[in-house]
Amino acid sequence: MITRRKYYEKLQPTKDAHKVYIVCEGKGTEPDYFAFFEGLSSNLEVVVIPPEDGSDPMKLKALAESKFFGDDSKFRIDYQAHDTLWFVIDTDSWEREGKISPLRRFCSSINSEGAEAWKKYSEVKPYSVCNVAQSNPSFEIWLYYHFFEDRPVAEDVESHPSFKEYVNSVISGGFDFQRDPARLEAAIANSKANFIVDEASSPDLYSTEVYRLGEEILGFVNKNLERLRNKM
Repeated sequence: MITRRKYYEKLQPTKDAHKVYIVCEGKGTEPDYFAFFEGLSSNLEVVVIPPEDGSDPMKLKALAESKFFGDDSKFRIDYQAHDTLWFVIDTDSWEREGKISPLRRFCSSINSEGAEAWKKYSEVKPYSVCNVAQSNPSFEIWLYYHFFEDRPVAEDVESHPSFKEYVNSVISGGFDFQRDPARLEAAIANSKANFIVDEASSPDLYSTEVYRLGEEILGFVNKNLERLRNKM
């Protein structure tokens, strides 16, 4: 994992800090990105859970089940603190293989159970505990929107061996995980402006749901992020 430059003193989360658990496909790009936000606010704890047995969405589902709901579970969802669990996944071939829909159904079942648990703490509408943040074609489209307001041009993308290489080519110097996540607010705005769903209600090409996770994180780090940008 990339070591972030010391632009600020890393803050320790408070006992009742809101936790965002992120189960992701990749062991490099996604953990490197979300590590930027660790310690940015004492009211937020970002916990990244990389894959252990492959990036198949069903394996990520099994991983979450063991980490959160198994006999030897390591993590616990605190409903009072509004903790959330996110699956950050690419479209890849998983959509064609029918492996994303079961993951979404799993989240729906967790949210139904969470609604019952939430009743113990509040009479208001329960929040979404478990969520899927799918990117099409890959997480790199989220990185792309940190810099660009418009969708990529298909012909330009197709002139590169992979979408990852395309994104690295259009961002001068490539994406800097030690600095560029500070552009979070712009990435959210650009992603939302270009978000389209297909007939199956999945993100269309060059769309990403990661902006939803970004909005959750931004709600806790916005002021600190603004101060951090001024130091960079």
